[in-house]
Amino acid sequence: MIAESCERQIDRIIDLALSFSKKEILPTVSEWAEANRYLSSKVTKKPGNFSFDYMPYTREIADCFSRTSRVRSVAVMKGVQLGFTTSIYDNAIGYHIAENPSGIMLVSSSKSLLKDYKKVKIDQLIDDSGLRGRIVADTGNKNSRRQGDTSTLIEFIGGFLRIVGAKSADDLKSFPIKILLLDELDAYPDKLPDEGDPVELAVSRADSFGKDKRIGYISTPLLKHSSRIFKYYEKGDKRKYYVPCPFCGEYQELIFYSKNGGLYPEEKGIERDGVVFKPYGLVFDTKECKCGCYDSVAYKCMHCGELINEYYKPSMLKKGYWKPTAVSQIPYFQSYQISALYSPAREWWEIVSRFLHAGNNPELLRVFYNLDLGLPFEDTTAGVNSVSITKLRDGKYNNDVVPDEALFLTAACDVQDNRLEVEIKAWGDRFRNWGINHIVIPGDTSNPMDPCWQELIDIKDKIWAGKQIFYMLIDSGDGEKTDLIYRFCEQYGEGIIFPLKGIGSTSKTGDKYKIRSLDNYSIKLVEIYVDSYKNQLAAWFNQEWRESDDDYPDGWSTIANGYSDEYLRQLTTEHRVKKVSDSGMVSINWVAHGRNEAFDLNVYNLCAAELVISEISKNALNLPASNAGEVFKILKAA
Repeated sequence: MIAESCERQIDRIIDLALSFSKKEILPTVSEWAEANRYLSSKVTKKPGNFSFDYMPYTREIADCFSRTSRVRSVAVMKGVQLGFTTSIYDNAIGYHIAENPSGIMLVSSSKSLLKDYKKVKIDQLIDDSGLRGRIVADTGNKNSRRQGDTSTLIEFIGGFLRIVGAKSADDLKSFPIKILLLDELDAYPDKLPDEGDPVELAVSRADSFGKDKRIGYISTPLLKHSSRIFKYYEKGDKRKYYVPCPFCGEYQELIFYSKNGGLYPEEKGIERDGVVFKPYGLVFDTKECKCGCYDSVAYKCMHCGELINEYYKPSMLKKGYWKPTAVSQIPYFQSYQISALYSPAREWWEIVSRFLHAGNNPELLRVFYNLDLGLPFEDTTAGVNSVSITKLRDGKYNNDVVPDEALFLTAACDVQDNRLEVEIKAWGDRFRNWGINHIVIPGDTSNPMDPCWQELIDIKDKIWAGKQIFYMLIDSGDGEKTDLIYRFCEQYGEGIIFPLKGIGSTSKTGDKYKIRSLDNYSIKLVEIYVDSYKNQLAAWFNQEWRESDDDYPDGWSTIANGYSDEYLRQLTTEHRVKKVSDSGMVSINWVAHGRNEAFDLNVYNLCAAELVISEISKNALNLPASNAGEVFKILKAA
């Protein structure tokens, strides 16, 4: 009897313990995901039960969003194709729907993209993880037909998920939020009208939850001076993902390349001019890679100097760990940085290829830094050097002479009240360019019957050394002449002259121009991200002549002997200036100090040349995208 009573007492204790464990002991986000989540073929190329083994560097970050975690805020500055949305934000959403019902808000730069993301990813997550039964509308009315699942709001037992865009102040401040997920915040607007910074606006929604709040800042960085994610990364403990060398076992962060600093013996280094360098990181033979052979690409261990083939990357990632490299400035705040070198979906040779393709092009280098290295880009170009400009004039060529190496011609026109300024350029391989002539046509440009417009038509139709202008771009401005210029291009352009409109800010997507239709006109308008082209031209103008296969660097520019000194001076009147907005955001803008028509004409001509490349790539060569290398190769052979 006593034994039976003791047995019942033990059973009650066990039942009580189990009841407490069910209520108080929650799994982590990673434990929940691997136990409950299934990835269907609709969302991945590798359907099956979710596992962190494929991208193990995401596990620790995902677990920061667990209810039992002491971490309250997480910042991740990253490259591309690293799986953070799927492994971290998606899993955090599923976890809090299933295990820790809360108010959740997901914010992105584009509300329309979020709606598509909700349809494809969130709905599939809910269905494949057995969560559909928890999605209900808490209406208090049993006869209500509201299902609790719309394009921007999902209601579930004990909580909700709001999906909002960063441009809507009303959405950002509408509800208290315990779990805040900020995605690609470097693409958010700097300031919302009368409301301030959208990030601060959203973060303030979580203030009342104290230690229970979880805030995620995850983004690919853009420009260093204005990068939000870089700012948040700097506030945290700056964690790096360390992986072991398969040969010596020493742990290290994967980096792109370091010319020196390896810890291995000097006999494994490289001697140049009597000096021994010990490089490490991603190494490659530049000449072979430029010829299309990437067999030389490997990772050189910092510690032993051995070359690591990419074959070892999966096993290295599984053994890796996050290492703090600083002390966080904010309690319970962890920050992470990781490049695409770690991505299982991105091979090392692809990263090398993008780097070599970028060359000294600041826009392409920015894309490489942002997407591949997961680092903000800092362009230190202040403007065009006046000493470099004096070297542009080429005494071998008079005006209107087209060099034999020229492959096609473009033209650009800047419209002033009392004149048209036109420049004709010839273009060769690798964007080698020659200024053929700079022509100032006086006239009343507000009068469509003024002779200046006929002279512009004559330039369009002129033949230089058997070549006619392929494209001419003319600035349409924003004033009263805009309609006049649209009508002129429509009536006399003949598929050669197109209006353009300058857009001062740099495209966040890396695009340098876009083409759109015009209401009530049969022509297209070319919209140019002017700053992108000015950055490119400044880099070209400032570079030195160097020894190379063709004795000139990419984009080498010269002008005919007859160009005026005033034209040269106008190339140096613009400088990049740092500006601070009312919200405290820093931006770098080009500012003119005097007449700058010459610089604008170079911008328009470079855009026209890229339009030529795009036209030939897609419509003559049937390529899926613009490919300057292929176009130049075909044109040289013609």
